[in-house]
Amino acid sequence: MTSLELLKRYRRPFPSKLVSTQPPTHSSKAPNASTLMGSPPVNGMKRWLMRLGHKAKVIDRLNVIHVAGTKGKGSTCAYVASFLREHAKKNGITQKIGLYTSPSLWPCNRIWIDSSPLPEDLLVKRILEVERRLDFNPENPSPYYAIPGFLQMMAIVSFHTFIEEGVNVIICEAHHGGEFDATNFIQHPTITAITKIGMDHVENLGGSIKNIAWHKGGIFKKNVLGLSVSQAQEAEEELARRAIEKGAQLQFIKDARCTLSGFINDEIFERIPIEQRENCALATQITHEYLRLNGHSLNEEDIKAGIGTYCWPGRFHVVDSVGCKWYLDGAHNETSMEVVAEWYERVVSTDSIRVLIFANFSNSRTRDWSRIIRVLGRSLTSGVQSVIFVQGIEYDDHFTITDQRLEDYARLWGQNWPSTSIYKAVNVQDAIDLVKSFGVRRHVLVTGSLYLAEAALELLKNKNF
Repeated sequence: MTSLELLKRYRRPFPSKLVSTQPPTHSSKAPNASTLMGSPPVNGMKRWLMRLGHKAKVIDRLNVIHVAGTKGKGSTCAYVASFLREHAKKNGITQKIGLYTSPSLWPCNRIWIDSSPLPEDLLVKRILEVERRLDFNPENPSPYYAIPGFLQMMAIVSFHTFIEEGVNVIICEAHHGGEFDATNFIQHPTITAITKIGMDHVENLGGSIKNIAWHKGGIFKKNVLGLSVSQAQEAEEELARRAIEKGAQLQFIKDARCTLSGFINDEIFERIPIEQRENCALATQITHEYLRLNGHSLNEEDIKAGIGTYCWPGRFHVVDSVGCKWYLDGAHNETSMEVVAEWYERVVSTDSIRVLIFANFSNSRTRDWSRIIRVLGRSLTSGVQSVIFVQGIEYDDHFTITDQRLEDYARLWGQNWPSTSIYKAVNVQDAIDLVKSFGVRRHVLVTGSLYLAEAALELLKNKNF
């Protein structure tokens, strides 16, 4: 079995019953922060890792940098990994750098060591080790103890792998929240950081920016530095309150241009998309503070080299393929939609023939797809000539929507932007074939889901049409 086939067995149906999982003691701090049935994802994580033989002091030795937020977590983590890697290379330091991110179509892409995703055969080996040692059988679960869900299992396998592979530092992206997130078993991180906070996962995290900030600030730890980009006032106030509550030190990075001021007139600066500069500035500060704790410093050459070698597929990603130019980004919430649309508007000339390929597979309780589509459509101020809505991903049938929802996508777009030609595609390959059939060179924006962007990138890269 592949790693995906092994891990898919841990997926659980989305809860149908609304029952609060927010502890009563927190209700005044984060009202309505969670109304989904079930226990918080962090529950059980320490126990499972202990049963694997990975005690808290072993986790502490991994020098974890823990990053939460709504938008830009993965990119920030990837920049930190790039800066640390270049600093080690230039200073003759031997170390292994682990990177754990989410989401991705392929489990291997969630776990990186140094500059490469984990090899498939090694990931399969580590999954089977975890199952054997913990006596997990998701197809016939034991009545005596719980088995993890998909994201819990991903986090367990990733940390088990990092430990077994002798990783020296881990940059860990939180999944959805913070306080109850499956990654928040980390008791003594070296640094914590918060990227931009926006409205997302509202059924889990609450219906206001303050609720969401409460959850994100849950990764703060006593006597550990917390860093954050500039936030909306309500989010900043809640993060500051949470930092005091947790006994953490909190610093806000208010101006990305100031943090990166040494490079503004350097050609390397132009390699950072405008939309990524805040994430890059945060990553620079994270890396600087981490190295300072270890008696080192991050210099301009390290930063230049890190920016030069930075690579994060499916984020502000541009490729030429099959006679068209493709602009791929895994944006999947309202905040990100505005940003990706602004990027597309900036880099594509107004006289280009434009096509939008869109898919979003989130449960309606997690995200409001109609609002996401409206934000995207309004933000594409120059409009698009054609839009293609994709029903499913051929690599994984978990990511698919009903015929009715596909029709609803098309109807909503047609009501708001009636001059657009609207198409529906069964899968990503079908959407690419449609674009090819249009004949003239198009500039194609692919967005709405990281899974969509990854699948499109894989198909365009292989060109096996």
